[in-house]
Amino acid sequence: MMVAVMMLLSVGAFAQAGKFGIGANAGIALYGNDYNPFGIGAKAQYGITDDFRLEADFNYWFPKDEAGIMDIDLNVQYLIPVGEGINVYPLVGVNLGMTHGDAFKAVFDGQESIFGFQGGVGIEYFLSSNLKVNLDAKYQYNKKDKDYEVMGYKYTWELKYDGPVIQAGIVYLF
Repeated sequence: MMVAVMMLLSVGAFAQAGKFGIGANAGIALYGNDYNPFGIGAKAQYGITDDFRLEADFNYWFPKDEAGIMDIDLNVQYLIPVGEGINVYPLVGVNLGMTHGDAFKAVFDGQESIFGFQGGVGIEYFLSSNLKVNLDAKYQYNKKDKDYEVMGYKYTWELKYDGPVIQAGIVYLF
């Protein structure tokens, strides 16, 4: 029985060490604030070991009322094989968000950046040895207060986009 369990665990999903992948994703952000919840993005992955992977994403969250967010994420993922060609993975990382759109220009004279953190979990399924699909659910925490002045009155604007994010993606491995 022990030998059978060891063999099952060693099969797992396809090995990741040294593999590089590029892909695309689409998702929704459940921030509940002034930003559009729908976005698209591109990502790159690199398998450091069979168990650990780095992933860098660029996401464009479409403007709502002329205000939107673009973000760059850098995550570390720990791959846990749960079946033939299936991995689950916790992820943790950092995030840099950048505002875009005309609504912010009146207050900030351009783009503002917001640094934050994220953590979550994902699952991936290999369609072949070089092609996989995934689904991620994570929580992003990004907040920043910006002081500004209008006609002698001082105000504070809270920039934030924190909350759950759900994204589906596809990745091709080289």
